[in-house]
Parts: sequence; structure tokens; C-alpha cells
Amino acid sequence: MRILMASRRFPPDIYSGTETVFQALYECARSKHEVRLVAGWSTARDRIPAEAVGVRLRGLTRANQWLAMAKAIRAEVKRWKPDVVLSNNIEVPPSGCPTVCVVHDVNFGDPGGRPLGASEESWSGRVRRTFYAVRSRGLHRIVTVSEASRLALLDAGVADARIVVIPNGVDTERFSPWVKDEESDVVSFAYPSRILPGKGQHLAIDAIARLPRFHKREAELHIVGASSDSVYLDQVRVQAFDQPVRFTVDVPDIAPHIQAADVVLFPSVMAEGFGLTAVEAMSCGKPVIWSEQPAIREATGGIGIPVPPGDVDALRKAMMHLMDNPDERENLGQMGREWVEQNRSWDGVWTLYERVLASAMGRRKS
Repeated sequence: MRILMASRRFPPDIYSGTETVFQALYECARSKHEVRLVAGWSTARDRIPAEAVGVRLRGLTRANQWLAMAKAIRAEVKRWKPDVVLSNNIEVPPSGCPTVCVVHDVNFGDPGGRPLGASEESWSGRVRRTFYAVRSRGLHRIVTVSEASRLALLDAGVADARIVVIPNGVDTERFSPWVKDEESDVVSFAYPSRILPGKGQHLAIDAIARLPRFHKREAELHIVGASSDSVYLDQVRVQAFDQPVRFTVDVPDIAPHIQAADVVLFPSVMAEGFGLTAVEAMSCGKPVIWSEQPAIREATGGIGIPVPPGDVDALRKAMMHLMDNPDERENLGQMGREWVEQNRSWDGVWTLYERVLASAMGRRKS
């Protein structure tokens, strides 16, 4: 197959779960097919692959970013003549080529992530919800990453026949168990994720601050990830003052920080489309305390300790429970690793993508 892949953002120019997933898809595709990548960049051209058709987006409005990407995609379709287009953004323009789009979450463009249970949706979210329904009619398929996201797309007006669910994969070699060189009495909790209000880093800080004195002496919290909201980052730094909390921001590789932890937290309060953080931690053999949401339960196979979204006391109690029960930490970690190896490897995930792309081309995969 000749596959044209298009993404408005691409690592390491931009770090987030959706972009790292698309990067993994790109590597899978390149290993088996002819592939051309059209990628936008905002920081620097050398922060996207050298072989990509780069599109400068720095300083452009969202509308002009779409126009710049549309122009580049159409030009490359005309010049390179791919069999199919695989896009990371539903804004991919009509190009006359069969097109498949990946939708990762259910937030419909709300900057901070739409809070769970929110009674009102933002104006931008409503506009994009309508756009999803209209634009989907020109796509062969929309691939989404969970049943929860499929239901959200249906609610937006996307036809069920156009939607196929393919879960995200995990690089089980990169995200693998790692044995610490030295044992310590301190239990290290990590929250590896984009740092923004919807992810709930403030809840994790509040929970460790409320630990009983004995437990707090034996605990530390490491918040690590890309900073998506500088004001929020400043707020949680102030909140963490004089608490056993440290920050590592904008790291090039999140895996070592997960591997160094004893327990991984994922108390997200935004409506998640998958929960990649939790699955990557499971792949590293770590027990995970996660926000009880349908998409996260689906992504993890229910392995770990779920807590009600936004419930700091439940999060605190779950942390204490795992501190007091090292055998359970080990058992949950082993169960999670085995489940990821069996259900979330990229080889199996990419095979599902190949079937969808072949279908878009109007022929069976040989």
C-alpha cells in the first residue's frame, strides 16, 4: 500500500498521547508499506522527521493552520498519488483519495478537556461536534480508540457504519518492567501525563498532602509530563510547596519515569477517550490507581484500583492501601504487564488498521 499519513502535530515538536500514538502508527506503517508523512510543526522544523513534508504552523490561527495543512495534503496527494490517506485530525480536507481518520478522545476540541458530568458544553465544543458530523460524511472510516469514544461520536451525529473501534497499542519493549538497583522504604508515586486541569494533578497533590504523618514520611509524588497550561503549572507548584512532591516538565522520554515509580496515578477528571497513561504504566509492570471511567476501564481491562473521579479521599485511601500491601503492588503489576502483552501490542493493533485501510481502497487485503 502507498499510505499518505497526515498530522497537524507530531513528536517531539508536540508531546501528547494522541501524537505519540500516531507516531507509533507511522513507524508500523513504514516497516511494511510505502509511506509519506505530512506533518505540521510549531517549534522547529528539525523537531519532526527529516523525511516528512513539513508544514510551518507557528504563529498561525487555527483556521490558517487548517488551510496550510489542507494545501500541503492536497498537493502531496496530487504529486505522490497514494492509495489511501490516514489522518490524525478530522479536519483533513477532501482530496479525492480514500481517507481514514483517527479520533482519539471525546472532548471535541475543548482546550482543558470537558469535565466529566458537565451539564454544558463550550461554544467551541458544540461547533466542533457539528463539524465532526458533517466532515465524517466524506470519510471512508473513522477509527476511534474505545467504545466510549464511539458512543460520543454517535451522539455527535456520526453514522455508526463509518465508525470502527481499534484500541491504542503500546510499545512493550520501550515500556517494559525495570528492576531498581536499590531498594527503598519510600513508595514512589508517579503521575506521568500532560499537566493541565483536566488531568487532575491538583488531586494527586491534595491526596499525598492528606496522608497520615506516618505514610507521608514514606511517600513521594513525581509529577512528570508536558506542560500544556503554564498558569495551572504555577498553581500546582504553589500547592505542592512543603509537600513530598517534585516536578519534571517537558521530558523527551516518559518511560524511565514510569519505570522508576512504585505506583502510577491517573486521577483524570476529563472525559478520557482511552487512558494511554494507565496502559503504558501497566506495560511497565506498575500497579495503577485510575479514575473510574468507561474508557479507562476498557483500556486497562479493569486491572488496577479504580477511584471515583474527583474523589480525593478515595484516592488517598487507595494510595495508603498499596503502600501497606507491597505484595498486591507486585501482583497488580504482573497482571497488568501480562494483559498488555496479550491485548495491546502494536503488531496486533496495526493488523486491524491494515484491514481498515485496505477496505478504504476498495479491495481485500491480500
